[in-house]
Amino acid sequence: MSSVLAGRRVLVWGFGRHGGGLAAARFCAARGATVAILDAKAPADLGPDAVEAAARGWIWHQGDGRHAALDHCDLIVASPAIPPRAWPAVHAPATSPEGLFCAAHRGQRVAVTGTKGKSTTARILGTLLGWEVAGNSYEPLLDVLERVGPAAPLVCELSSFQLYYLSGATGLVKEAPVQPDTMPGFSAAIITSLAVDHLDWHPDLDHYHRSKMGVLSQAQAWALAPEIHPRLDAGYLSQSRLVPAVYFNGQAFSDAAGILASREDVPLLGVHNARNAALAIATALHLGLERTQVATRLAAVRPLPHRLETVHAAAGLRFVNDSIATTPESALAGIASFTGPLAVILGGSDKGATWELLASTIARQAASQHLVPVVIGQTGRAIAAALAQVGIASQGAATLVDAVALAVAALPGGGTVLLSPACASFDMFQGFEERGRIFAELARKW
Repeated sequence: MSSVLAGRRVLVWGFGRHGGGLAAARFCAARGATVAILDAKAPADLGPDAVEAAARGWIWHQGDGRHAALDHCDLIVASPAIPPRAWPAVHAPATSPEGLFCAAHRGQRVAVTGTKGKSTTARILGTLLGWEVAGNSYEPLLDVLERVGPAAPLVCELSSFQLYYLSGATGLVKEAPVQPDTMPGFSAAIITSLAVDHLDWHPDLDHYHRSKMGVLSQAQAWALAPEIHPRLDAGYLSQSRLVPAVYFNGQAFSDAAGILASREDVPLLGVHNARNAALAIATALHLGLERTQVATRLAAVRPLPHRLETVHAAAGLRFVNDSIATTPESALAGIASFTGPLAVILGGSDKGATWELLASTIARQAASQHLVPVVIGQTGRAIAAALAQVGIASQGAATLVDAVALAVAALPGGGTVLLSPACASFDMFQGFEERGRIFAELARKW
C-alpha cells in the first residue's frame, strides 16, 4: 500500500469526519501521498478538522464535481456522501475510504448493513465475538485500521453509500490503482432489513436495495432477515450461503440444537432488537463462538445512544430518545416497543418516504392503547394529513421544545414520551445526534 500511494497526488473529495474523509487524508499522507481536499464547505465551517488540514499543509479547494481539481490528481478518494449524480463524466481514477480500507486490511471482517438495525446489530456482534466495530456511525474504518493493525478482525457497519462504492457499480472503484486484485471479501455479511430510505441520494428504490444486496456477492456466508429471502434473485439463490438460523420465539433464542439464551439476556428494548440479536448470534456461531458463551456475552451488550435510549424518568413519565429512527419502519418498531399511554414525536426533513403505512399501523395500535402523535418539521403536515385520513388526530408543534411540552400534556396520568421521528433531522438540526441530545436535555427539565 505504501508503495502504491507514495508520491501520488491524492484528492480527498468530501472531508467530513463521519464520511471518513479526514481518516482517508491521514491514511494517504502517512503513506507518502501529496494530499489535497475538495469540499463544498470552506475550512472555517469544519472546525478542528480543517485546522488539522491546514497544519498538515493540505491544499484546500472549495467546490463540487465541476472543480478542476478532479482532473489534476492521480487518485480521487471520494466520501460516500458524494452521490452518483455528482460525478463528472471524465475524472481521475477513484476509490472511497472503504476501498482503501479493504485494500489494506488483511484480517477477518464481517459486513453489517440494512435500512435500520445495522448499528445495533454490529454492536451485538462485536460484543459476541470480542471484535472491534467500525464504519458508518462508528469510528471510521481507516482510523481503526491504523489503531489496531491490518490483521485485526473487525465488524464493519456499512451504509448503502459505502457499499455502492465498494461494489464497483459506478466503474469508479475498478479504475482505482489502490484496489486489491479481487473484490473486497467478507467472512460474512448481515442484512438486517430493507425498506425505503435515502431516495435523496439513490436515483430510485431499486438502486438503493441493490447497493445493499451487492454485499452478498462479496461475502462467504450470509445472515439475512427472513423477509429478505424472497428478494434473492436466481443468481443469489444458485449459490446461497445462508448461515444456520437462530430463532427468536418471543422468550428465547434457539437453533437446531436447542436454546441458546433468553430474551432477558439482551438488555435492549424492542422486538426488532431481539431479531437483530438473532442475526448476530447466528453469525457469531458460524464464526466460531461457543454455544455456552452466547448468554453471557449477550448480557454484556450495551445500548447505543439515540436508539430507544431512556434519557429521563420522573413523576410517572419516561422519556425515550429514538432519534436514530429516520424511516417510517424504524419509527413503527420503536412505537411497538411500548405498552401503556404513549405520546410519540414524529416528523423532520423529507427523504422521499410515504406515510400511509405509518398512519394505518398507528391507528391499529391506538385502538387498544392511549397513543397521541405530535408532529414537527418539514414533513409534519404530510404525516398529520395521513393520520387524519385514518381517523387519528395529531398535535402540531413548531419546535422540539413545543413538541415535548405537548407530549407531556397529552399524558396527564403518566406514560412514555417517545422521540421516534420517522424522518431525518436536517430541516431543524445538524443531525440525528443533535436532535436526540436536545430532546434529552428537554426531558431532564420535567
